[in-house]
Amino acid sequence: MKDWYSGIYKACILASLIAFIIGFFSESKTSLGAYLSGYSVLTIGIIMILIILFNNVFRVYSNGSTLQILYSILMTTGPFLLMLTVIGFILYLLVNYRDKIIEGNISPSYNSFSNIIVMLLLIQLYLVYTNISTDNFESTGKISKVTSSFIYLLGVLTFICSIILSTILKYFSTDGFTNIS
Repeated sequence: MKDWYSGIYKACILASLIAFIIGFFSESKTSLGAYLSGYSVLTIGIIMILIILFNNVFRVYSNGSTLQILYSILMTTGPFLLMLTVIGFILYLLVNYRDKIIEGNISPSYNSFSNIIVMLLLIQLYLVYTNISTDNFESTGKISKVTSSFIYLLGVLTFICSIILSTILKYFSTDGFTNIS
């Protein structure tokens, strides 16, 4: 059962990676669809990992104080919760501004920051995937503190870029001029 479960969340991570690559090298409607599917599948994979981490925290600290349990939850699942929050915010932006993105009525800097966000998420996914593939994670359900801190750092950078992306979509959309031939 454990191998089956870990196979599913690893497959979700790999499927989102493929969708991000497709979205990175395509344009307009195809890119938007690839990013939407990539973020959605990644959300499922992260939730599955969070279930393992929450289960591990409650199993280890079942007799601990509430403050100790909250601290352990924050330190263990924090990077994944931050990643999940950022992905949710980006999904909101993609759905909310879907028509502007498809029509191309956005600033060119949208593509730059969208690509930066995807690159930061790919680095985070690499770190997550290499750590969840170890025997240590399979047995204890924990990732190293250094990796967790690095994922936090990348998560904060991704969140800052997503706020910039939100500003671009909200305030810097253009209708543009057409060339009359």
